[in-house]
Parts: sequence; structure tokens; C-alpha cells
Amino acid sequence: MWINLPNLIVSYLGSGLGSIQAPIAMTPSFVDNSSTADISWGPPSNFTKPEAVVIWHGLGDNFNSSGMVHVKNIIQQLMPEIYIHSVAVDENPSLDERRSMMGNANDEVDLVCEKLSKVPQLQRGFGAIGFSQGGLFLRALIERCPNISVSTLVTFGSPHMGVSELPLCADENDWLCKKKNEILKRQVWNVAIQKSIIPAQYFRNLAEYDKYLENSRFLADINNERDETFDTLAKERFGKLEKLVLVKFSKDTTLVPKESAWFQEVDPKEGYIVDMRQTRLYKEDLIGFRRLHKEDRVDFYTIEEDHMRFSDSFLVDIVSKYFMNGL
Repeated sequence: MWINLPNLIVSYLGSGLGSIQAPIAMTPSFVDNSSTADISWGPPSNFTKPEAVVIWHGLGDNFNSSGMVHVKNIIQQLMPEIYIHSVAVDENPSLDERRSMMGNANDEVDLVCEKLSKVPQLQRGFGAIGFSQGGLFLRALIERCPNISVSTLVTFGSPHMGVSELPLCADENDWLCKKKNEILKRQVWNVAIQKSIIPAQYFRNLAEYDKYLENSRFLADINNERDETFDTLAKERFGKLEKLVLVKFSKDTTLVPKESAWFQEVDPKEGYIVDMRQTRLYKEDLIGFRRLHKEDRVDFYTIEEDHMRFSDSFLVDIVSKYFMNGL
């Protein structure tokens, strides 16, 4: 009897994805302490206050979760006159959450592009804040969607240089979940997996860089790492940002490696952190990131917490500095 192994794997892995709960769901988790980075940088000299702000949730989260609603409320209190749009791939929160884990990342970015292009309040441009996976998807949106204009992009713990582990287990003692992860990593380059499991689509292991270039169906393209699919327009669109703000969590155990949030890599043999300026993405300026950095349009922050844990005050400072001109 012939067995469709790829479909069997997708079905097996997907059987437990719908039940992912915090803390692995990558939703903002607000803390009372003030152990956050000093906000010492301000907006660019050509600062344009956005008329709207778009926010995009992370893996295992949805647009209507308590964390995302809290983010929206804080921004609304600070800027009551602006329109805030929380990205939803599906209007049903449960399905939106599931589609953050299973589906085709390319299709979801295209869908959001189409949706946002039709929102009247976004026609004159907007600022954007992405949480974890949502930050990566917002960057892809900027690169690929010609009908939107983003002035400032803020990303919290986002896998810009991919992940080398697949953080799908909420319980460290969940052997079944770990077994699924083990199977998924072995099959990560399978076409069915690349089209069906969202985190696999930004899996990037430098020890298997050739396999990544050959098989990646999402990250390799939005990072412009393949010569045959190099997108000059994507590079130009991303390079037009007024400001890119990158937030890293120093105690991150979910985003592996955590340095991916700063466009850094980990050497696969020696294990040291590769400075972003030594990466191919930077040296060859594949997406316009080097230009942004050299023109002082990239700011870096570190939060001394685990993944997606930050204080209200930090978010308030970020919003006021980069969307309100420090007011």
C-alpha cells in the first residue's frame, strides 16, 4: 500500500498545534518591572507622524487575544486620534490563531496585502509594530506589497534571520510534542512541510545552508538570498523605511537564536555570534538593510526578559518616540 508520507507528517504534526497555550504562544506578556532598555534614540529628522498604526501578532496568537487587545488599548490611549489595525488572517480568532501556525506564509502575506490595500484609513501610510513572527511578516509585507506605505517598523523578538529550532512545545515534559518537533526538523525541507507548517518556512540552519537555499519557500526569498529569485523592488521598498526598530530579548528561550531579532547569525561550527555586518545579507545589502544602518535609520534595543515579556512603560516609550515624535 502506498502511503503519502508528507501528508501524513503534516496531519500528525498538525493534530496538536491547535492546542498550543501560553507561554509558547507568542503574545505580548506584560511585566511590572522596569528592566528594559534605555530609550536613548529618537525618530529620524524627517519624522512623519503616522495617521494609522498596524500591529501583527505572533505564532500561536490571534488578533483578539488579551495581549494584543492590551497593546491596541495602550496605543489608542496615547494616540486617540489615529486608526489602529490589528492584522487578522481570519476574522475568527481561533482560526486566525491556527493559521499563524499552519498554512502558507506567502499566501498569508499576499492576503494581508490585499486586505490592507482596501482599508481607507491606511491609504496615506502607516507605522507598524510586529510581535515575533508578526514582525517578520510585516517586513515581508513591506517588501512585497506595492500598495502600502510604511514609515516606521518596530519588531519585537522577530526571526529576521530565521530559527534553528522550532518552538512548538508549551510543556518541556511533553514527550509527544518533542517527538513531533524531532520529526518536523528531520522533514523541514520537504515540500509539503514548507507549504503547510509556518515556522518551518523560516527555518534557517547555516550548517545546511545549501539545503536552505534550495528548499526554503519563504525566508530565503524575503531575505533575497537566492540569485535566481532576487527581487530588486523588494530591496527598494524596504530601503524606504524612515526607521527600523529592532527589539531583542536577552533571555529569549523561544526564538533560537535570539540574535536573529538583530539580523545576527550563530556560527554553526564555533557557536559564536556573527556580527550583523559580517553576514552575507549585510555585506551584499540583499534587502537594503545595510543602507538603512549606514544612514542611521536602524535602532537596537535589548530587553532583559524572556520572549515577548516587556513592561507597559517600554511600549509607551517606543510608541511615543517613534510614532509621536517624543511627545
